[in-house]
Amino acid sequence: MLGRGFPLGVTVGCVLGVYMAPHLGSPKVGMSKLSDTILPQANMARAIPEKATWPTDDQAKIQLFELSKWDLSKHGKGSKVSVDRCIRIAETEVACAITAQLGWDVDSMRIESVFQAKSDGWKMIAAKKR
Repeated sequence: MLGRGFPLGVTVGCVLGVYMAPHLGSPKVGMSKLSDTILPQANMARAIPEKATWPTDDQAKIQLFELSKWDLSKHGKGSKVSVDRCIRIAETEVACAITAQLGWDVDSMRIESVFQAKSDGWKMIAAKKR
């Protein structure tokens, strides 16, 4: 039923498996780009920063007004911005969910934003209303 090549194939497969198994966990040349994209996603505990390292509500408010080119001195007092949660997306960047109650709008809005760490605090580099 099975020819003489079958036991030989099984033997060669077992020898190769035993030889290659210890080397499968070590990164190879050219694999760094793959590990940079997959490993941070696999380790989600590292991706969620401590709340103390998030942008503060005041920083988010100032940065939102600055990015949107709204007049903070005119509309800032009646507006409230709160950072609900953040995740790390790069070494110096976090993506945050923000709730904003703006002085000229009755309804609160959900905003997704990206902050970049600077030496003097956080800078909002992108924002999108949800």
